[in-house]
Amino acid sequence: MKEIAEAAGVSVMTVSAVLSGVGRVSDARKREIISLAQRMGYRRNAAARLLKSKRVADLGLLIFEKEALIRENAVFMDMTVQFMRECTRNNIHFQLEWFDCYRNREELPQMLTSGLVGGLLIAGAPANAAKRFIEKDLALPYVALGENGRFSVTFDSDDRMRQAIYYLTSLGHENIGLVNGPSELSAFRHYREVFDATLKELSLLRPDTLYIENHPADDFQTEVNQHLACFLGVPNRPTALLVHSGLFTKALISGLFRAGVRVPEDVSVICYETVDWEVEKFVPSITAIEFRLEDLVVAGVRMVRELLDGKEVLHPNFTVSPAFTKRGTVCPPKSF
Repeated sequence: MKEIAEAAGVSVMTVSAVLSGVGRVSDARKREIISLAQRMGYRRNAAARLLKSKRVADLGLLIFEKEALIRENAVFMDMTVQFMRECTRNNIHFQLEWFDCYRNREELPQMLTSGLVGGLLIAGAPANAAKRFIEKDLALPYVALGENGRFSVTFDSDDRMRQAIYYLTSLGHENIGLVNGPSELSAFRHYREVFDATLKELSLLRPDTLYIENHPADDFQTEVNQHLACFLGVPNRPTALLVHSGLFTKALISGLFRAGVRVPEDVSVICYETVDWEVEKFVPSITAIEFRLEDLVVAGVRMVRELLDGKEVLHPNFTVSPAFTKRGTVCPPKSF
């Protein structure tokens, strides 16, 4: 395909889209590329020839994430398990692919162009060539999981974030800090907005409210140590923290204990952006806002099947609510 692309003066992704029959390319350009491919001896594989003769009912789950984070992200791991369970439950053949679109900036996941799936669930945030292809050339019906899109299933965490803050204030916490994810991602900018708005509503937003931004793709140990130093170094330490990511929350709690700060006696901790099993398996078990991935996946599979069947999707931007579970990392502040 690379040789065909060079001969035609187009990108490899355009050639792949034409030969797979899934891209939106002009008829003239299609004829040119197909003619070149025939002259150069290109042959599609047997699976592609077979699939051309029938409707493909297989579903795919395509996850975009940096390679360094794929194996340690409990949300994506649980999403994969729930997708497999839901497809098995409904007797649906399925395929899985994880793709780092930052490391492979000009490449495309196989699932986008192979023709081996009829519909897709897409999780994570596509970037670079993959993002451009999905926005301009992808003909497959797809549903975005956890991200906004024309058809999407997302979590609405606003109420649970407010509930967590109300819970802390009901126990007497008045100085609450936030350890958030990277601000370049819209989801974390939104968490910050909800956090600030809720504190302002309760007259608890202060000029010195502690806000820490975490970058999970950077050196993990360095990040933990920097955030510990930041928390320990502020003159007026928060008595409670909201912390994103189960993995990072566990590391932060361990670091606090090593520094002589007890959880929850000295500082209460609530985790968000996690799943139940990730925060249950720790001592102490962690109070958390937890994604219910089964709800997300069930709704996503139902929606993409409606698209495949040509049905009207009544709720193209469907939201599900996380859970808020109280465990062992929250108590009243010492002065209360």
